[in-house]
Formats: sequence, structure tokens, C-alpha cells
Amino acid sequence: MAKQATRAPDRYANRNAPPPIGHGWVAFAGSYLMLAGLLNLIWGVTALSKKDYFHESGLLWTSLDTWGGLAVIVAVVQLVAGGLLFARKLGGVLMAIVLAMVGILMNFLSIGAHPAWSVIAMSCNALVLWAVTVHSDQFET
Repeated sequence: MAKQATRAPDRYANRNAPPPIGHGWVAFAGSYLMLAGLLNLIWGVTALSKKDYFHESGLLWTSLDTWGGLAVIVAVVQLVAGGLLFARKLGGVLMAIVLAMVGILMNFLSIGAHPAWSVIAMSCNALVLWAVTVHSDQFET
């Protein structure tokens, strides 16, 4: 009587099968872009409502109202792009690259209002930029 060996197929047996959504660097980039969006949203709402948390005199250009409004707009678009990254869409990658650069620039220019917060947000955006450019082969074209 022959033994019937039953085992699960190898995990990567089908090379043409798409990788699971939200796996590996895709999950990393999507999560960090959404984290950066959440940080910018909190920063923007706080800048618009509780101005005493920030040093407005530390800003080089315009006022907290302008930076707060800009941060809210960038945050909403970053959250949408994070969802597109999880769906492995090329449009999400392009949006992530542009939004990560805009986020870094925005946080750099407003670093005088709250330095620690801006450095954390710039780090998140820089990690997103790195992940989507170095590991762009994991996204659909």
C-alpha cells in the first residue's frame, strides 16, 4: 500500500500569482504615508484651533492659519494616496512620491513652530519616499 503524502503547495509555487494586498514594502509605504497624513492632520487642526501650542514667531513665512490649512489639505490627500498604495496602484505610487516631497518641504518650512513634531513628520515622509522609489517593482504598472 503506497503512502499518500499530502502537503500544502509551496507558498510561491505560482510565480504569476499577484502578491497579497498590503504585504511587505507595500504595507510599509501605505502605513507610513497614512501615518504622515494623520500627523499632518493633527498638526493642521491643532494649528487652526489651539495656536498656543505652537511658536508662531518661529515661522519664517506667513501664519499658523495658512500652514494649518495647508497641512489639513495635504493630510487628506496623503490618506487617500495611502489607500491607493495598499491597492498596489501606480497612481498611488506617483501620488506618494509627490506628497512625500510636499510633506517634507511643508514640515521643513514650518519647523520653527514645533520642531520635534516636524522632524517626526519629515522622517515618516522620507521613509515613504524611500520605500516607494526603491521598491517600486512591488506595485502594479
